[in-house]
Amino acid sequence: MIAELDAINVYEQMANLAKNEEIRKVLLDIARKEKIHVAMFETVLLQTDREFLKIYSDYALARSRK
Repeated sequence: MIAELDAINVYEQMANLAKNEEIRKVLLDIARKEKIHVAMFETVLLQTDREFLKIYSDYALARSRK
């Protein structure tokens, strides 16, 4: 997941620096696909790792109470 998150940052930074609009769109599309990969990993963790699910749930509940 760290590699996917790093890739998102790199592609978004490159898109922000791109002068060509078409290149910027391509880079943002690639970043979006990397976000899908993060969501896929997270989904697997939520389905298979009880500890991760507990931490995730506790965090989400704490955030909703603020």
